[in-house]
Amino acid sequence: MVKRKNLFVFGFVLVLLLCVVLGASANFSDDFSDVDYAGNGWNAELMFGKPDLEYIFPGRRMLTFRLPDYNTAVYMLNENTWAEDSAVEVSFENVFSNHGEFGIVCRAQEDGWYEMRIYLSGPEAGSYAVYRYETALREEGKNPFVCLHPTMNHIYTRALKTGNYAQNTVKMLCEGDEIRIFINGKEQQPFRNSRFKAEEFQYGQSGFSVWTQRPFGDAEINVTSFRSIFETE
Repeated sequence: MVKRKNLFVFGFVLVLLLCVVLGASANFSDDFSDVDYAGNGWNAELMFGKPDLEYIFPGRRMLTFRLPDYNTAVYMLNENTWAEDSAVEVSFENVFSNHGEFGIVCRAQEDGWYEMRIYLSGPEAGSYAVYRYETALREEGKNPFVCLHPTMNHIYTRALKTGNYAQNTVKMLCEGDEIRIFINGKEQQPFRNSRFKAEEFQYGQSGFSVWTQRPFGDAEINVTSFRSIFETE
């Protein structure tokens, strides 16, 4: 009995040592029960829109975004999620939207990021797209969003729920030089190789974005949970 106990202790210590040497899994999660979202490491940035308006409304276990009938994009990045490989998962509710979009972001840094954006309403409702954002292109006055599947501008999927009060959980896995997409637990496979190339940016923060586009772009979207799982050294 004593020998078995000693063996168990030895094995437990060995596992701990391996975790230290090889790196351990860490995560950041937020259910938005704390109205001080900035205190939880969130940084809000208005990419475009009317700077004199309020867009973010902390609620009870949710973060509500109200966007007007105007081309608007609000980005939320979390400083606690800096990593190379990460799995980013967000749950949200489309209370209503006329031309609304929701995105999740990984490896965001000064040179750019990767983003999977789903289209909740408007002409592309029920589809998603995967982009690489390049800061250099923006500085040149060009469109900074580069589609990672240029032969299919939008990929339609039955896994995405649309309409008022529709709830979705979306996940983007950024691992090595590839990106994998999951919508409501189902991995998306639009073509033979269902993974998208992610070779330009190796590390950065995780987060999400909320969009509306004219015409008729009014939207209200609740974000109810966020989680980023990544490796620590």
